[in-house]
Amino acid sequence: MTQFDLLDAPKKPKVRIRLVLDTESGQRLDNFLIRELKGVPKSHIYRIIRDGQIRINGGRSRAASKLSSGDQIRIPPLRVSGSDKAQNKSRDRRFALETLYEDKDLLIIDKPSGIAVHGGTGQRISVIQQLRITSPGYLELVHRLDKETSGILVLAKNRETLLGMHSRLQGSDSRHRIQKIYQTLLCGRWRGRARTICEPLETIRRNAGEKRSRVAKTGRVAQSLFSPLELFPAFSLMEVELSTGRLHQIRVHANAQGMPVAGDKVYGDKEQNRELRQLGLHRQFLHASKLSFSHPRTAKVIKVRSGIPETLLSVLSALRQQAENDFH
Repeated sequence: MTQFDLLDAPKKPKVRIRLVLDTESGQRLDNFLIRELKGVPKSHIYRIIRDGQIRINGGRSRAASKLSSGDQIRIPPLRVSGSDKAQNKSRDRRFALETLYEDKDLLIIDKPSGIAVHGGTGQRISVIQQLRITSPGYLELVHRLDKETSGILVLAKNRETLLGMHSRLQGSDSRHRIQKIYQTLLCGRWRGRARTICEPLETIRRNAGEKRSRVAKTGRVAQSLFSPLELFPAFSLMEVELSTGRLHQIRVHANAQGMPVAGDKVYGDKEQNRELRQLGLHRQFLHASKLSFSHPRTAKVIKVRSGIPETLLSVLSALRQQAENDFH
């Protein structure tokens, strides 16, 4: 057996069930596993697929199988080398989080900017990896946030809760649908009142393998409600409620209106980003601020809030001061 073979020790880890997120739909199984099983050789990943150890919704699968949102991927426990174990179990001292809500089914944290939620993004340190150091039981992401996006992140402590939360994310029933609200600063001055942007989005992959979204008639339905909170001469502080959860949805919808998210290095305006760096903005101004949903087990309504980080508040203060100086 290789160092990555199935564990035979008496206390071997249990088989893990990983649900495919909405933003991961359409991927090939092998590409999904290469990102999910960071550090495991590709040759071994292809072998356990061939051996039937990886299953999609209970059935055998092929490396080229295309995944759909909500698919259940069976992932067997794998033995990693000593060096990988040491790295996986080392707590990063920079990693600090605030728990916003916790019970026996859910863990909701306030994710800081600059930390990837999952190791599959190619980052050495990730939220899920760090949390599993202190919480070795079942723990899976209910949804994802971009590395530079801060705010509310939900994790499930058991499979039943994960399935229940995913049904709420994907369901059309407003009584059970998860309400997700963000605050963002857009480049440009918003005109008029709140309005809903309904632009279908499709996911594309660049040569380097990174995924992007773009507006396309052949894309999937995407809906975002943008509401102005505070207007500056050249920027707009907005609240955005998502009815769907497509990859980079807020960022792409904002850019499609000619008002990209401030500090966005992918879809943003380089000149305005340069101006904002002078005011102290060194990340994209996007924060998951409010979340409400009915608990999948108790049906109790859970409401969680996360205040805008001080680093972003200071940018708003600088913009207010700048607007006041221009007025006088």
